[in-house]
Amino acid sequence: MPISAIRARPYVKLRSYLRDAAVFAPCYLLLDWVSYIYPLGPFNITPWNPQPALAIVWMLFGGWIHAPVVFATILVADIVVRNVPLAVSVLTALLLTVGYAAIAEALRRGLRPKPGLHTLRQLTLFIAVVIPGTALVAAGFVGALYAFGALEEIFAGWLRFWVGDAVGVLVTAPLLLVVADAEGRASFAALARRWDTYLQLALLAATLWLIFAGLGGDPSHHFYLVFLPLIWTAIRHGLGGAIVAVAVVQMGVVLGIHHHPVQGLPITELQALVAALTLTALYLGVMTDERQRANEGLKQSLRLATAGEMAGAIAHEVNQPLTALTNYARSGQMLIAAGRTADLAAVIERMQAEAQRASEVVRRLRDFFREGRTRLERVTLAELLESVRKQAKTDVLTIESEQGLPDVLVDRLQIELVLRNLVNNAAEALDGAAGKGVIALSAQRHDAQHVRIVVADNGPGVPAANRERVFEPFVSGKPTGMGLGLAVSRAIAEAHGGTLEAMPGPHGEFRLVLPAGAANG
Repeated sequence: MPISAIRARPYVKLRSYLRDAAVFAPCYLLLDWVSYIYPLGPFNITPWNPQPALAIVWMLFGGWIHAPVVFATILVADIVVRNVPLAVSVLTALLLTVGYAAIAEALRRGLRPKPGLHTLRQLTLFIAVVIPGTALVAAGFVGALYAFGALEEIFAGWLRFWVGDAVGVLVTAPLLLVVADAEGRASFAALARRWDTYLQLALLAATLWLIFAGLGGDPSHHFYLVFLPLIWTAIRHGLGGAIVAVAVVQMGVVLGIHHHPVQGLPITELQALVAALTLTALYLGVMTDERQRANEGLKQSLRLATAGEMAGAIAHEVNQPLTALTNYARSGQMLIAAGRTADLAAVIERMQAEAQRASEVVRRLRDFFREGRTRLERVTLAELLESVRKQAKTDVLTIESEQGLPDVLVDRLQIELVLRNLVNNAAEALDGAAGKGVIALSAQRHDAQHVRIVVADNGPGVPAANRERVFEPFVSGKPTGMGLGLAVSRAIAEAHGGTLEAMPGPHGEFRLVLPAGAANG
């Protein structure tokens, strides 16, 4: 790197620092001014303080280096917005800066490697730091005022300052954390494109109007009504929806307080309800996101498991044309050695056909990996059962098929995979019953539009309590099993418009029902 570039680096950092400070300070002052409602005492302690969240998140990402700017901004805000005397403002601004920096440092250490609220662990840690952290900051601030003789209602002041800071951070910090992340901004953009988002926000606004204006009386008595649209939004849209909904609720509460007669209005109680509402919404949102990620991971696992199982079937299919290619190649060599070059054209044509067959099988595997696509073809049941019998890893399998059954329109490789899996499971269930075990693979008419393929054995069968659980992913009765075989098999059956069930009875029996194609004619 050139020496000039190295020398210029400190100036670039300083310019970036000053640019960030020039954005932070006005935003902090604006938030302090907007949240300035119903102050308590000569130092104007308010019940809602979103601006600490801005300071905490800024120092969370930037570290203690931002503390001087935070201190100066808080000092200016106390003097300009809250009319606090300079002598006291210096001490309180210092206490608040140290307290917010400590909260930011605790969050930075706990939310590693990437600050955010993506998991329940991160959200719980965030709450566990913010609630007691803001309580300690409030105690230090109010204690300093009390020591100076500037505040008499020490408990009321501490409670209001704590609730104001806690609610402000709980509502505002998650929003700032999401906005600071590119993936979070994309989720907000997706949220803005959904019509039901606006319906839910309108319902929230209407509910808040009903609480503060429509029903009359103490708004805290009707505040439970907000939970209904809020829970709907959080469950529907996850954390992003919960954050937006909570922000709307907080703004609605502030507007309601401004336009509500102040006499007898339990402001601190309302803010405590907002805190409870916020915690509920955030937890529901994170749980919804985690469940969605788990479902996506499960789908991917099932898809990979299906692909892995299919690979065995496809390897069998590819092996046949490769074996034929080898034989044809040897025949070609023999023809050349015998001088019968005129017969080579027919051999080469057959080699091309086998190569195309192998290529088609590989292409189907590639399509499945990329898009999960299946290729339907008309298959006779006799051909299907015979193919499974040849691939079976047991010598006690018998096959039987009713006369006049229609063909089925299926992806032959996938249905062979299902049947082979059922047969192999039956064989493992008969382990230890050498010479006595029987497995029957039969095709029957199910109804006018479906055929039924039954895999039955004389083993112990599936207990009644487990007949549905065996199809759940990762539920396995085998010591080394992953519990994906039957889950994948049922998914394949349902993708074909059919069903796969374990039947009650003393012995093992599974029924695969598939839509029938045209009748044999």
